[in-house]
Amino acid sequence: MGATSHGLQKALLSLLVPMMVTGGLGNLTTAHAATTGVPITAPAQPDKYRTALSEPGFQTAQRQYRRDIPVQFLGINDLHGGLDNTGMAWINNVKYDGVGHVSRLAAYLNQAQRQFLRVHHSLNTFRLQAGDMVGASPANSSLLAHEPTMHALRAMHFQLGTLGNHEFDRGLGEFNRILTGGRPGADADSVVKRYPHRATRMQEVVSNVVRKSDGKQPYGYQPYAIRTVRAHGRSAKIGFIGIETTDLPNLTYPRNYKDYRVLDEAETIAKYDKLLNKKGVKAVVVMAHTGAGTWKGKTSGDAVNILQKVNRIDPDNNVGLYLAAHSHQYANAVVGKTRVVQALSSSRAYDDTQGYINPRTGKFSTLETHVYPVLSAQDDPLTKTNRRVDRIVRDANRRVAGKINAVIGTAATTAAIDQTSDQNGESPVGELVVDGQLYEAKRKGQPADFALTNTGGVRSKLVVDGQKHITWGAAQAVQPFGNVLQIIEMTGQQVVDALNKQYSAKGALQVAGLRYTYTGKGQQARVVRVTKTDGTPLDLQAKYRVVINDFLHTNAKYGFVGTPVVGSLASDTDVFVQYIQDMQAAGKTIAAPKADRKTPQPNATPVTSLTVAPVTTPAA
Repeated sequence: MGATSHGLQKALLSLLVPMMVTGGLGNLTTAHAATTGVPITAPAQPDKYRTALSEPGFQTAQRQYRRDIPVQFLGINDLHGGLDNTGMAWINNVKYDGVGHVSRLAAYLNQAQRQFLRVHHSLNTFRLQAGDMVGASPANSSLLAHEPTMHALRAMHFQLGTLGNHEFDRGLGEFNRILTGGRPGADADSVVKRYPHRATRMQEVVSNVVRKSDGKQPYGYQPYAIRTVRAHGRSAKIGFIGIETTDLPNLTYPRNYKDYRVLDEAETIAKYDKLLNKKGVKAVVVMAHTGAGTWKGKTSGDAVNILQKVNRIDPDNNVGLYLAAHSHQYANAVVGKTRVVQALSSSRAYDDTQGYINPRTGKFSTLETHVYPVLSAQDDPLTKTNRRVDRIVRDANRRVAGKINAVIGTAATTAAIDQTSDQNGESPVGELVVDGQLYEAKRKGQPADFALTNTGGVRSKLVVDGQKHITWGAAQAVQPFGNVLQIIEMTGQQVVDALNKQYSAKGALQVAGLRYTYTGKGQQARVVRVTKTDGTPLDLQAKYRVVINDFLHTNAKYGFVGTPVVGSLASDTDVFVQYIQDMQAAGKTIAAPKADRKTPQPNATPVTSLTVAPVTTPAA
């Protein structure tokens, strides 16, 4: 493990289960919840420091807990195969640039664990992950069937994790193969067959995904895990519960989840908390692929709602820590008596929770939770990059270099084309994607009127090098799923309905071939007027041809289910690559589209059924 000390190696090897970062039980908050029975939400300790080495609460053992058992939980979420991704991170309203890379993440995890070992002389450290370790990934993971990501998790000694929705992308069976180091099928690419296949040694814990056939967890996964911690000649037990989001059917193809049921998150947590309590386990950690976000001291999201429901139906629960995921946000808060944390995504951050368990009661005495950025070597040269993990990344890059480094286009500038959406929901690279789909449909003799894609399917900015080159790998990172593009037939009214549904479904669409105005905010926003790009008004009774991906077409969350398919293209990945290549062949550079497709119009009347939207001439 590079610069890892012998003591840390011993500690890592002795651990049987890792854990992702969570929050803890604040004494005052716990007392309030216990006496009133009403769950409350409050900020946790503020995240003011760049590393755990500077955290005041982590410098010395707390004298009042000297007879208790010290514990540490280190965690990540939503890695998404982001082996060498770097970018920007907001933590506690502070911006960090150039953060990320799994070799730096590995170094910080080791650093935090060494500190805990030095202060507490304890081996009670757990490394956890809360799902989406793979999927929507750059080429150095996806082209190798995500096995380099599994190697990195093994090298970082993650011992416990749960399922996210992206573990289902290629079928749960394929995820289980790379988790356990099985050999790929006969139809696998030769580069995958040549890659070493090794088990991660990480236990998957998921309680609310069960087979429809028998109600059991698939592939021998367990609904919970129990680990024993020791200190001062005393011991206690910690229970770990894994939770998948019940939104799974909206996040993957029906074929990937058709054999499974996803049970209610809160009811499942309450069920297994009570079961663990009967087994003498009074300290419980939940690893859940459900989102939370903290901004300016306020925290919200599915994780908060789930915990509030748990506290209603199981008020005496022992859940002290909740590792959130899925929304890729920063979170650090207290919900009722439970600390909730989330560490962004793609190796940009990690959580470090430290505290104590009372060996007499078996409950958490106290917990302190923090989220830290994964700083670059330039910003923190004293923290040395983990060599072992870095070798895994370099090896993966070498194996796929011929494909990902091929130059396919030229950009107008050296600046990356941004992924971030503006206040109207327009993403520069997202609109570039749908522009390409509309162009390629026409080029292939299947012209369409519009192209629409879900923002969640656009996973990265389009990176450009110093010579304005765009590589295959940069394009693939933008559209990594390989969803098949279909051309469907829709009435104008159905187009309006789909545009409206994006707001109620909280799933923004990127659009090409049309412009529209809207009124209202958030989930209450509604379309006012729709025109083609040339200003021609949309006729709600006419039929139009629309390019969408097959994920959207099968997802009831959006407004495309049941619309007839009248044509098909290649995968979204291939079409985007082809578009850039075609622009290169035509001598055209790639630039960010102008953000003029969605315009707010306060206090306007939305489009109603079977009416024709009035003409709006777009700005030049």
